[in-house]
Amino acid sequence: MGMKNLKKQLKEKNIGKLYFFTGPEQFLVRHYVNEIIKTVLPENAKTLNYNVFEEKVTFEQVEDAVSIFPAFSERRVVVVKESNLFKTGEKQQRYDDFFKSLPDYICLIFIQSQPDKRTSLYKALKKYALIVECGWQKADALTKWVIKVFASYKKRISGSDAAFFVNLLEPDMTFMLLEIEKIVCYMGEKTEVTRSIITDVITKNAKARIFDLIDAMSQRRMSDAIQIMDELIEMKEPVPLIMAMIGRQFSILLKTKKLEEKRVPQAEMAKLLGIMPYYMEKTRRQASNFSMDILKSLTNKCAETDLAVKTGQIDGRLAIELLLMEIN
Repeated sequence: MGMKNLKKQLKEKNIGKLYFFTGPEQFLVRHYVNEIIKTVLPENAKTLNYNVFEEKVTFEQVEDAVSIFPAFSERRVVVVKESNLFKTGEKQQRYDDFFKSLPDYICLIFIQSQPDKRTSLYKALKKYALIVECGWQKADALTKWVIKVFASYKKRISGSDAAFFVNLLEPDMTFMLLEIEKIVCYMGEKTEVTRSIITDVITKNAKARIFDLIDAMSQRRMSDAIQIMDELIEMKEPVPLIMAMIGRQFSILLKTKKLEEKRVPQAEMAKLLGIMPYYMEKTRRQASNFSMDILKSLTNKCAETDLAVKTGQIDGRLAIELLLMEIN
């Protein structure tokens, strides 16, 4: 609801006095905070009417910044970003009184990706601020965004290839933008983004390749699994790290299986497992390819194999191959 209200305010150029941005998708946070600033402050008045406080800041500093009248502008903007104020022990009444009496010329913005919800500041902001949660975006929304970003560079990409691009990466829009810029530079004068261009430029990170490895294992595609394992080793990923990541993924699949038995909703499942909602559907699909007993066995086998590798009882690559054979 907060995001919807913010978009309405920006469209109507009716910016309020107090905002609280939270959530992991910092690309969206930066985008909407910049949109507020552009709407409120003329470019030539920004220097005199814009304050940013980061990390270590006292509440008195924020109060002082808010009390300064705007110069050559109707409004002032004060941003408090990832501050220690969520860790201090101010009484909630002080925050309540302050927020209730904010002058009309002020636009005060708090940014805290992971706030402590027990603090007085959070409770006060919840009462008086427009709370805008910027979470990881779903695959379909990211696909549409990728198409628009490429279009801004005068490059065309089909919906299916944009979805392929999204599927290769973590759903972090900042990182995706960097990968898009790499592709644009690689293309030169070409205007059509093809799948082959995407695969030429983008190398999956180790975490994504582990996911692919488990996917291949779950479908009994052992030759593909071995090829992915070789790629990880060629990427100079330490074998103990590969083993640990495989073990972690099997543990997640086992927990997913148990949560599905309890009919836990998918969004809640993602929170309990500590993974991004974007990956939840794929994780559930992987888990469905294993029985509960096999997942328990593989999770235990990973721990045993990891110990054997670390103590020099077996070669790392051979250990992973033997683990793969456990599934056949």
